[in-house]
Order: sequence, then C-alpha cells, then structure tokens
Amino acid sequence: MDLRSLRYFCAAAEAGSLTAAAERCHVAQPSISNAVAQLEQEFSLRLFSRSKKGVTLTPEGEAFYQEAARLLGNAGEMVQRFKRIERPTLSVGINASLASRDSGYLLQLTAGRLEDYRLQVRAQPAQAPDLWLLSERQVPEGYHFVALLEQEYRLLLPRGWSLSQPLALEQATHYPWIDRLDCELRNAFLERLPELADRASVQVDTEDLALSLVQHRQGATVMAVSDDIDLLAPTIDSHSLRGLVPEPLRHRQLGLACRVELKDSILTAFG
Repeated sequence: MDLRSLRYFCAAAEAGSLTAAAERCHVAQPSISNAVAQLEQEFSLRLFSRSKKGVTLTPEGEAFYQEAARLLGNAGEMVQRFKRIERPTLSVGINASLASRDSGYLLQLTAGRLEDYRLQVRAQPAQAPDLWLLSERQVPEGYHFVALLEQEYRLLLPRGWSLSQPLALEQATHYPWIDRLDCELRNAFLERLPELADRASVQVDTEDLALSLVQHRQGATVMAVSDDIDLLAPTIDSHSLRGLVPEPLRHRQLGLACRVELKDSILTAFG
C-alpha cells in the first residue's frame, strides 16, 4: 500500500467512475484500475461493486474509504507542516518618505497576496528592487503601479489649537510650522504659501517624526493621512483642504510598483 494507490482509490470512490477518477488524477484509466486491484488483493477486500454506470463502494469499501481519507488528510497536514518549500524571492523596496504605519499596511497586503514568494524587504535599497512600496507620484520608469490605499492631504494641528471657520490656509502661518522635507508636494505647498518656509520651527525628513512633533504640540503641518487618523492620533485635529488647494494636490495613491516584466503575475495575484 502507498499513498498514491490510496489517492487513486479515493478519487474513484468520490467520482463513482474509474474513468472520471483518471481524469481527475491526470493519469490513464489502467493506473486507477491497477491501484484498486492491488489494494483489494493486499487487504483481501472487495472495495467496489462494478456496473455499466460506474463503481459504488461496498460496505467494506466504505469503511476502507473513511480510513484512507483520514490517512491522506493527515499526510497532507504533515507536508504543510514539515516540508520545506523553496519559494522564489522578490526584492521589495520601501520608499524612505513612506510612514512606517503606511509601509506596514502595504507590506501586509503585499505579503498576503504573494504567499508563493519569499519577500526580501529593504528601505531605500542600493539596487533597484523587483517591487516598490510608494506613492503613485514616485513610481520610477520601467515599473507598473498597483493602487492599494488612497489618502487625503489634511492640515494637522495639536488638539485645541483654534482655527476659524471657514478655514483659510493662511491661518496655519500663525503657528510654528513643521517643514516636511520628504513631502512629495512640499514645493507645491510652498508656492501656495511661501511664508511657510519662514515660519518653520523645525525641518524633518520623515512623516513619523512630523506626526510625533504635532502630537507633542511643537507645530502644525500638512500630511497625507488615511481615514483612521483620529484613531491613530487622538491628540491631533485634522482639517480638510477642500477648496484651499487644487484637487489633484488633495489626494495621493499609495501602492505597489512592480517591474514591467512582472506585471502579469503581480496583477494576477492582486486580482
């Protein structure tokens, strides 16, 4: 008895036909017939009743099937638990300007869809990776972008710092400004309000640090955030920039950029 013979027998039992079992197992019908005959001979059992319509299990065959199915199930669990499967490696680069909470979320989505690959993740890798986690505006030439998360640029202030309504962006210049050097739209905002550069109390090069400074009441800033910002930072007030900046500047798409030659397989994985 071997596992292959048991698989062929179970396929015949479930399909009710040796021909259908052969198609399911991608083998010739004699392979199924021989496996069943060997099991019947080895255990001195009559496993099937045969007719022109196909095969049906005998009472002994039904009991044998239950044990065989259980044994095959256990064997499959052992393979999943102990067999080392060599998976191809994909290198993943994380753009340095991406906040850790965003890169963590995007990496979680990517790993979940690319379970057949081993991901080698580096922040700002020295060599061009197979995949990038970044903003759509930062996609390098030769890569195809897959959007995974939309964010909205909002004005962030420590909770309790007052602003009159309707909001005027110039009001932000009344407070110390946190100048984010990593912001992909920094120049666009400075063109809109050049005085912000003069009001900068501190310059930082990561979203994480800027968010922490706002939480510690060191100033205000503009940042692209997800709709869970109130839960992530309960000590921060966020204000919409609708009508204050051009609409193309008010949103950004975060996602995965893959080498063009990987496009088909990546798009298949992400549905």
